[in-house]
Amino acid sequence: MGAFLVNWAFWSIFIPKVKNHQLSRRMKRKERIFSNPEAKSVFQKGMKYLAISLPLLFASPILVTIGFKMLRRDQSFWLLILGCFLVVLTIVLVAQAFRLILKSLFAR
Repeated sequence: MGAFLVNWAFWSIFIPKVKNHQLSRRMKRKERIFSNPEAKSVFQKGMKYLAISLPLLFASPILVTIGFKMLRRDQSFWLLILGCFLVVLTIVLVAQAFRLILKSLFAR
């Protein structure tokens, strides 16, 4: 309990002065970035693409692995083709998302 009080006393004395300064600087920067509504919509679209590609980042390598195991057992290869298609789709979606996010952040 004593260590907690010492830690709390330290953070309550020294951090608010620095924290408020950093927050005000961040708020000004945030206002400058999204003062343009078009840039904000482009940023949201890029984040949406990233959210869509997140499950694909996990699912596509799993499908490729299962497809190779099915191919080794002389079964069909449709799952391997589906997995490879999802890998390419994931790469395209992530590249598009980063392109849109960077476009919105550096918009004039």
